[in-house]
Amino acid sequence: MLELNKEIKTPIYQQIYEQFKEQIISNTLKAHERLPATRTLAQDYHISRNSVLNAYQQLESEGFISSKIGSGFYVEELPENNMQNEKDAVILNSENEEKTYRYDFRYGSIEPNFYQTKAFRKALKEALNELEEKTILNDLEPQGLFSFRKQIAEHLREVRGVDCDPKQIVITGGHRYSLNLLAEFFDHKDYDVAIEDPGHRDVRNVFEKASYKIHPIPLDDNGIRIDQIGKLSHTLVCLTPSHQFPMGMILPIARRFELLKWAKENDGYIIEDDYDSELRYRERPIPALYSLDLHERVIYLGSFSKSLSPDLRVSYIVFPAGISLPLQSFHSGTSLLIQMTLSNYLKSGEYRKRINRMRNSLRKKHNMIIDFFHENYQDKIKIYGIGGGSHFVLEIPNKKKDLLKIFHEEDVAVYPISDLYFDRKTGHENMIMIGYSGIPLKQMNEYLDHLKTAIDLLM
Repeated sequence: MLELNKEIKTPIYQQIYEQFKEQIISNTLKAHERLPATRTLAQDYHISRNSVLNAYQQLESEGFISSKIGSGFYVEELPENNMQNEKDAVILNSENEEKTYRYDFRYGSIEPNFYQTKAFRKALKEALNELEEKTILNDLEPQGLFSFRKQIAEHLREVRGVDCDPKQIVITGGHRYSLNLLAEFFDHKDYDVAIEDPGHRDVRNVFEKASYKIHPIPLDDNGIRIDQIGKLSHTLVCLTPSHQFPMGMILPIARRFELLKWAKENDGYIIEDDYDSELRYRERPIPALYSLDLHERVIYLGSFSKSLSPDLRVSYIVFPAGISLPLQSFHSGTSLLIQMTLSNYLKSGEYRKRINRMRNSLRKKHNMIIDFFHENYQDKIKIYGIGGGSHFVLEIPNKKKDLLKIFHEEDVAVYPISDLYFDRKTGHENMIMIGYSGIPLKQMNEYLDHLKTAIDLLM
């Protein structure tokens, strides 16, 4: 039994995932017990089947459940010493229930709602009509729907300078799914992994879980330090060169060439996460690192989560042409209906229009926030990440230890970047990340006023 609330900010797929996970850990759902069919669960709760699939895929990737072809999803047997009794699980869930704040500067939210657009509904209707005409429904190609991959290839060629064939593209069920696939594709006995420090937590979590040795590489004002990478060989370097996450700098062209040279000479590969590179406000989008690669050493990661909807969970990988893909081990993890819909959406040109609208809207928010801090604090607060994306990092000269408590008392949610460092004990508690893509423009001044109240108490 699930309790799903469509009125809160937590996505439906995450609510399903968290509740099933808690039921499995607490032994409410027993080992080998079958979960409800995805279609049945979606119908019973009047929700999207894609939300159910995303939740099940996350549970499966973490080892809580396993799928049996033609039968469904079943609870895995967990070691007894890793489990809580039901009473403890309920108490833990109650204590850790996430508090919501009225002025939430959460990174990753998107406004306006993509699902409300006529263009999406039109693309979805066309996909449904096409499916309705089929007499036989076949399983997807392992790499994903070819027409969808073709549209992605055309988009990347035009917008990111990435020249690739649809055969090089693999559709996945989200960013973490892409990383899991790469962790399986390579072998921890053959390669180490280098990550940006600070950087995206998913990268570290996925590769650590897959037993890879992790090398945290520090940043300077220009991004990841290539001199620290030069000491490594047989290593996968995971980075965000066009807009470093979370600090926002762009990797200079000289360092890009150094990195490509290193990869060629040291049997290394570069995993380029191009998560929001199209969102530039003061210059044209930066060409992808993949577009400079002449030696087939760059693997490109893309996603629709930051441009369409966080709960969509549709991402893709572009492999170098020279890599032979073990297609028998791939499964796109994304429904045929969603892939057909997005293929239609890209083909119609509506995706490009949406990106342009998002860029214009976010530019206004970006400039409003920059002006706000310059007018109120001049140089007292340092801002990282100016010029693009959908978040900033603020460095506040805080004299009080409990920074988050002050913000929360003012009903404001911000997010410290200390958790994004490899060694979480290194400090940086006075540096916070604020996201603005999910805040309506007409409410931005109200949000900033409350942010200012909290900051003034800290200074």
